Amino acid sequence: MGTEPVPAKTAGQGAPGTDQGADFDQLLRDLSHRVWEVRRNACEELGSLADQRAVPPLIRLLNDPVGAVRFAAAEALGRLGDRSAVPALLALLDNPVFGAYGPVIDALASLRAQQAIPAFIRFLRDQDPRVRSLAANALMVMTRQFISFKAKAAVEERNAAIAQWEAWWEKNKNTILKSAAGQK
Repeated sequence: MGTEPVPAKTAGQGAPGTDQGADFDQLLRDLSHRVWEVRRNACEELGSLADQRAVPPLIRLLNDPVGAVRFAAAEALGRLGDRSAVPALLALLDNPVFGAYGPVIDALASLRAQQAIPAFIRFLRDQDPRVRSLAANALMVMTRQFISFKAKAAVEERNAAIAQWEAWWEKNKNTILKSAAGQK
């Protein structure tokens, strides 16, 4: 007999006649569970629900001491599509302690957070080719611009593409930021 963590309940998959509101409330309680796997599972479940009430508690979990929980919270926020999460997610792009930037980049791209474009361009210079690739993909999806960028290319080739992105941003940033301000 081990002491395996109890996974978060799957909302809506309880016995017939169970209250989905009770499942949601249990998931919210699971976000404070002492076992990190339960907190992570609750984040994942909440992200799959279309309930915007989960946004504030998920934003709080972006500061969880366990990376897997923080990453699951970021992914869930991206799936929920509530733009009120954008400022908290943007702040993580300048937080060297957060850990992996991938879930944050994906969430911001899902939310079409155009305020993140300068950070994504900056991430094209990241040491990690996975981060560079995620940033390049996010830029193409969000801007609908195709500027060839190969995350594992030679530095000179990457720098040429980065210069094109920087020039594009300088030309278009006022229009894009004005549009983004109107989306708040």
